[in-house]
Amino acid sequence: MTFSKSNLNLLSESLFAELTADQSQMLEGGKRIDILSVRCIRACADPDGTDELFLVINGQILMRDRPIVMQNGGGASVGVGANFDGTADVRLFDKDGDTKADADLLGSFSVSASGQKTVRVSGSGSMYDVTYRVTD
Repeated sequence: MTFSKSNLNLLSESLFAELTADQSQMLEGGKRIDILSVRCIRACADPDGTDELFLVINGQILMRDRPIVMQNGGGASVGVGANFDGTADVRLFDKDGDTKADADLLGSFSVSASGQKTVRVSGSGSMYDVTYRVTD
């Protein structure tokens, strides 16, 4: 049977299913990176000693509207991630204004291998340990 717009509505709804992010990633054949936690070694991007963290993964801006407020010695669970093919480029920013251009880069890393790891990043005077997990 050839499908067209006119006979597509004849298909049973049971042929379609809603997929979780992990299931759709498996079908796409890519990987997923989940940022599990961040720990602040030094927060110095702003004069008040407080950084407002958000992430960019392969150009996808995450948590810009709800940044994590960090101070020296603080830690936080993050719980955001993204699907990717090849390499994931992860960048941490300090939110200073209403646009990405108003942000200070706090560090970045790239990853392609599966597994869980903690990496130290630094920039704009700040330093963070970022724990992430990559799954196939």
